[in-house]
Amino acid sequence: MIAFVSKSEADCRTLREVAAPMSQPVISIPDLQQARRALHRLNPEIVLCDADAWASGSWQELLQDAQEAESLFLVASRQADERLSAEVLNLGGFDVLTSPFDRDELCWTLLSAIRHVPRASSAAVAV
Repeated sequence: MIAFVSKSEADCRTLREVAAPMSQPVISIPDLQQARRALHRLNPEIVLCDADAWASGSWQELLQDAQEAESLFLVASRQADERLSAEVLNLGGFDVLTSPFDRDELCWTLLSAIRHVPRASSAAVAV
């Protein structure tokens, strides 16, 4: 399962379309604080969080929660650059995606993430 923490309906639609053939359901959570509360209950293999436009909290806080839950963590941003990529990787995240999503980049990133999920035995990787 992929927990998508973003207000972007377009990115959510694209994510669902790309993740469906991989047998990865997508749960959309439009609020960062709600995502922090729900993470342990949902127990997703992958958390994909929009880094932009949160009034309270930050993706860094959600990353810590994801690490505790042993979920792989991806960050999406309209301003994805080397600085953000370095920060995400240095803090233990898996990768950074540019938003709006490019289908090919999203597909390859998800396939790679699924292969690296600590609970890989429960994640399907069929395309």
